[in-house]
Formats: sequence, structure tokens, C-alpha cells
Amino acid sequence: MNSKHRLITLLRGGIPDAPPHFEMVFFLYKEMFGMDIGPVMGRAYGSEAARRDALESFHREVALRCVEEFDYAAVSVPHYDQGIEPISALKKLKKELDGRALIFAFSAEGVLWMPLGGDAFEEFVVRMYDEPGELHAEARRKVQQTKELTLRQIDAGVDFIIQNTDFGLNTGPFVTPAQFAEFCAPYMTELVTFMHDHKIPVIMHSDGNLNVILDQIFATGVDGYQSIDPQGQMDIRAVRESYPDWLLMGNVNCSMLQEADDAAIRDSVRNCMQHGGVGKRYIFSTSNCIYTGMPPESYRIMLDEYRRLADAAHTNSQN
Repeated sequence: MNSKHRLITLLRGGIPDAPPHFEMVFFLYKEMFGMDIGPVMGRAYGSEAARRDALESFHREVALRCVEEFDYAAVSVPHYDQGIEPISALKKLKKELDGRALIFAFSAEGVLWMPLGGDAFEEFVVRMYDEPGELHAEARRKVQQTKELTLRQIDAGVDFIIQNTDFGLNTGPFVTPAQFAEFCAPYMTELVTFMHDHKIPVIMHSDGNLNVILDQIFATGVDGYQSIDPQGQMDIRAVRESYPDWLLMGNVNCSMLQEADDAAIRDSVRNCMQHGGVGKRYIFSTSNCIYTGMPPESYRIMLDEYRRLADAAHTNSQN
């Protein structure tokens, strides 16, 4: 049973012999694969379509290398904007993968979540009190856009969706629980129901401290929760105790991975695999992604300890 088959088991509600592994985004392609995106980005192209094709090809190769070398259970194309047309990229990746891993896509619009940049946060707070009707109208537009995008992603062959929504700061959610119940939870519930009606599982990603709204998030019916952010005081053991059958993903501390501290990394991996974890509904990953600037050795240590524990879990399942 490889990582893909383990993930299929989880998405169908079961528990595999060991947790599968993948990351939402992998940025260490130069350090670990010798692939430099600089020349691809800086080259002169005869058309925008040619530039887009070159970028798509680069990121497809990164995804394929992650499957081949790290046994990723699922891969996708970048959700950030480099001029890539995501639906076309999904279709091409699906074809080249030829069933070796699942395909996921990001739900880019989603629901209202933490505003970014400048005075956006303050403006959002003012709108909640002064223009709640307009804010609900915006939430409704986002839901409709997401439904339309989901149908296009399904047509491209997507296997599951990651709802990319940061609801939390390190100290708590970006709104009060009552405000989350008004402006976020109903729309998220509608989207999750829509995706389920089309037989598509959905995993929510959010950084930050979500403790006081986690019950509302769980009640939306979302299949899984990715990050479980230790920098946001999210304790995977406590989350698992509260939601024993929920699909959890993540919790290896990204800030800790900035230093290639062998003992600390292995301890974090063991904590995730124990409490996440082995014999439970869990996908092994960092609390965010394999980011630019992470020492490659940190990821190698993390994978080495994960594989040791996954192999032991597989062996025990056979006895």
C-alpha cells in the first residue's frame, strides 16, 4: 500500500496501515531537484501562451518528482498566480500522472477569511458593523464563484479540494465566534455540501489559533482540517481527543524546521504520528508547506523519521 492508496482509504472514511504524506506546496525544487525557475521566469517568449506553457511544464515536473522521490499521495499545480491557467494545468498534470497520485485543487474564492494588506483588516471590521448586508452579498458572490470553479475542477479530473482559508491569527480567530457564525460558517457549510453532492471531499486549510471556532468548522461537514498550527497554540493531541474520527493533516512545526535540529524535528514528527496519527485518520505534513528558505536537511530529517514510523506501522499491521 503506497501513499496514494492510503489517502484513498482516508478519503473514503477508513484508516490505512500508516498515514500517507503530501504537502500543499513544495518550494525546494532547486535545492532538492536542481530545478531553477529563474530562467523559466526570465526568458523571453514569443507569446503569453508560450510563457504559460513553460511555467506549467516546470511545475508539472516538480509535482512528478515529488511523487517519484517522496511518494506524495497527492499533488497539484500552484495556487499562487504566475500566469498559469489552473484548469488547463490540472488536466495536463492528470494525464502525465497516469494514476500514480491523486490530484487536488485549491478553492481560491471560498468564503470570507482574514483580509491581507494595508488597512484591509480595519476596513473589514468596519463593514461588519456598518455594512453587514453588503458583506453578506460579497460572501454570496464568493460562494457562487467557488461553485462554478469547483465544477470546472471536477471536469479537469480533480479528486479532492483544499479550501484555502486562513481564519486565525496566532492568538485567535480573525473574528469573534458569533461573527464567524454569521459571516463564515453558513457559507462554508453550503460549499462543503455542494462539493459532497458532487462526490468531492474537501479539506480546509487554515493557519492560526482556531480553538474557539473549531466546533463550528467541524459542524460544516468539512472532511478534514489541515495545519493544526503549533505556532497558533493548536495542540494536535487535544484536537484529536475532541474529534477522534476527523481527518487531520499537519502539525509539524514550520518555524522549528527553519533550524535543522535533528532531535527537535524527530520529536515533532513522533508527536504528530502518535497523536495524529498511526491507527487514526491522519495525513502527515508540515503545519503549512515546504517553503522557500527551509533548510533541505530539515525536510530530509522530517521524512526520514516519518518513513521509519510509517514502515513500523505497516509491519505491525501485517502481524
